[in-house]
Amino acid sequence: MMKHILITFAAVLLVGCFSASIQTQSHNISPLNKLNDVNLNHVFIAAHRGGYERDWDNRAPENSVANIKKSIRMGFEIYESDLQVSKDGHLIIMHDPTVDRTTNGKGFVRDLNLSDLKQLKLKYKNNKLSRESVPTLEDFIVNGKDKILFKIDFKGPIEFFPDAVNLLKKHDMLGQVFFRFDWSKKVASDLAGFLSEGMPTHPNLILFKTRNSEELKSAITQFNPSIIELYLKDKKINDDTIKAIKIAKDKETLIGITSWGGEAQWQELINLGFRMFHTKKPEAFSKFLNKR
Repeated sequence: MMKHILITFAAVLLVGCFSASIQTQSHNISPLNKLNDVNLNHVFIAAHRGGYERDWDNRAPENSVANIKKSIRMGFEIYESDLQVSKDGHLIIMHDPTVDRTTNGKGFVRDLNLSDLKQLKLKYKNNKLSRESVPTLEDFIVNGKDKILFKIDFKGPIEFFPDAVNLLKKHDMLGQVFFRFDWSKKVASDLAGFLSEGMPTHPNLILFKTRNSEELKSAITQFNPSIIELYLKDKKINDDTIKAIKIAKDKETLIGITSWGGEAQWQELINLGFRMFHTKKPEAFSKFLNKR
């Protein structure tokens, strides 16, 4: 029994050491090249709304252009964000459906024109106003081009998705931005329709958030994405979790997850095979990866 435990412990340490070695070797490789190299086993941090734990200290409120620049300086490789659509059809970066919490304005994004939104200023967590304006998707991505990847929750009406994709093509950024959708047959059908009509595409373009191995397998089978996400509502690893990871690995699809807990839990998830971590603690996660 003791021999078996020692062998298992040694195996976990070996996986961790190998992953840490790969992380060090990949330090000077661009984020996009790391993402596209299935043999690299690099661990990605997707900073939740860019990481805004110290937004006042950094003068960089969530979902602002200033926060993109801060995320690049801090070495975060993926900026997680959210997209809404204004009344006049512009693609707007905003987490909430309203502007109430994060700006000095009031109202739903869908009820405001771009000119209204551009008059607003973003707030820090302490409710002080910044100099930062509400950014459009275009404002956002051009400030991170070739420096950071974007993972963007598409929260607007899905019929605006081709407009977002055409914007990426305009700026030669297909592959640098992946849009996240909750997996459903309806969403899959809508996206498949856009693709059949000739919408530009890329293996990194669509990131499905799946809830189990069955959904994950369906998404990979239909779309063959390079990235996929598994959402564990109860934050518990079970047999279906292991099955989902194996399906993704067998298809050479990078699998991500929303992290929880601290370093012990993060290491366990890395050892299981997760390679992209949506985290509200990007600074702590980065320090953890750097000392491994």
